[in-house]
Amino acid sequence: MKTSHYLKKAGAVCMAAAMMTGCASGSSGTNGKTLTVGLNTGFNGIFSPLYYQTVYDDYVIEMVYQSMLSYDRDNQLQPELATEQPTISEDGSTLTFKLKKGVKFSDGSKLDADDVVLTFTAMADPSYTGRFSTYVDYLEGYKEYHDGDAKTLSGVEKIDDYTVAFHLATPRIDAISQVGTFPIISNSQFKKYKKGDTKMFEDKASEPIGTGPYVLKNFQKDSAATFVKNDKFKAKDGEYQIDNVVMKICDTSTELQELQKGTVDLLPQADNADKVGTASLDKNLTYNNYASSSMQYFIYNCEAGATADPAVRQALTYAIDRQSFVDSYYSFSKGSKDVKKTQPGFVPVLMANPISSQLGDIITGKEKDDNMTYYDYDIEKAKQILDDAGWTVGSDGKREKDGQKLTVRMVSTKGKDQLDTILPMLEKAWGEELGVDFKTNLSEFNTMVATVQGDDTVNDWEVSYMGWQFGSGDDTGINLLCQTGQTDNTSRLSDPDLDALLDTALHTTDQAASTAAYKEAYEKISALCPYVAINGLSYYDLYNKKIKNLDTAALYDFVKALDKATIE
Repeated sequence: MKTSHYLKKAGAVCMAAAMMTGCASGSSGTNGKTLTVGLNTGFNGIFSPLYYQTVYDDYVIEMVYQSMLSYDRDNQLQPELATEQPTISEDGSTLTFKLKKGVKFSDGSKLDADDVVLTFTAMADPSYTGRFSTYVDYLEGYKEYHDGDAKTLSGVEKIDDYTVAFHLATPRIDAISQVGTFPIISNSQFKKYKKGDTKMFEDKASEPIGTGPYVLKNFQKDSAATFVKNDKFKAKDGEYQIDNVVMKICDTSTELQELQKGTVDLLPQADNADKVGTASLDKNLTYNNYASSSMQYFIYNCEAGATADPAVRQALTYAIDRQSFVDSYYSFSKGSKDVKKTQPGFVPVLMANPISSQLGDIITGKEKDDNMTYYDYDIEKAKQILDDAGWTVGSDGKREKDGQKLTVRMVSTKGKDQLDTILPMLEKAWGEELGVDFKTNLSEFNTMVATVQGDDTVNDWEVSYMGWQFGSGDDTGINLLCQTGQTDNTSRLSDPDLDALLDTALHTTDQAASTAAYKEAYEKISALCPYVAINGLSYYDLYNKKIKNLDTAALYDFVKALDKATIE
């Protein structure tokens, strides 16, 4: 679940490091090998598993922290801090994890059950302001701890120093992945924690201490983050041979040139066909290509403005020629024969997980669902929907209803490559043909996110363009996006019938029943239209051929692939 998405060398790195804020300590490595990764958006600096919001901050978290379970290259869960898969009680209400012994955090403290208990207890605290309370609100004792006088969260039980049991008050179809893949924080770092005061977690959000292979040495929000090896991490023989990693912020207009010049070694998760095609022809570069759990999508403001009207959302969606956008932006005008056999983007049916193990074929359009609303481009249908809903064209050529002009203000991020293609299409289809008073407001990423998420700015926008990573093979991410009151429900959609369907789909151990409920929920979401999936993505990690064994996949990004990667 995510949104989803570079470094200099030698003296330049030292200069950057001297300018940056100091963080955790660790080994500086022995052979000086440095991997420079180019990112095109700055960091928020919230490197806490409890509070982060962006995929870019999550890269830092992945470098530093570990979880009890982790996805492998085949999208299967494998033990990481756990010794084995959890044991499950006969009724499915209790999951028991055994932890590896001898694991240390980068500050030297030992990993044990107390760290796991603290991680999940913090998210249940009544003062917790992060977005991950859904990771604990189905556990026994959550209401008593969050809303009552309970001193401990009974749903997370320390059996012994290296055994933790999770007791579920209500079943959850993805309980193993929810519990197993959440990064574990250090009890030693937060030993003064008391119920009702999570401020210390927020105050230290830029000071990550984990059990992972690297530590954050320095960072500057809009410049770079530098990592060195964690000298407390016990790597297997032959693993983690890269000593230093720098994530450098690059401009989208120059990132490919930096890769070609060698000032950047890796551009992860690229999707620009021109850049991918050019890179595929460079004798010094290579690439990995894989399906992703990511979507680029429009968020409609369902609470305020003209888009609070479902008819407006539906009409706007019919007036987006998504296939033409994909054909234009994601087609290779140049490239190697091999890269031209791949497809960077596709038009999804719905804003949902395209790699869902159960319903992915419906979401990607490979399988037809007769009860789904399909928004194939149809400008005349869009006009008719608005006419029928009372949005009529005025003397100025713009539509209005009951004195309200049909104004659509789009907020998005400056420098986002796709906007160069899609904005002119919207100006023509929405502005000229449909009669919408269409306006754009492009800003820095963090400003845009604050506008969309802020309650005090809810009246300042109607549409936003963002990316999202579902991050698993489950369908449960849609609950975060569409259920009333969820932190990630930035559309502010509220529909009691849909909420009930999503609850039914989530809170069961019966996979068939869950899948049937999610299918029905997807059909309802398609009609409500709180989001529109502009395109799904196939990712390309572009990198210098001196990087070897960088084996990435949908749920195994470049950070995880550092285990086997080497630099010649």
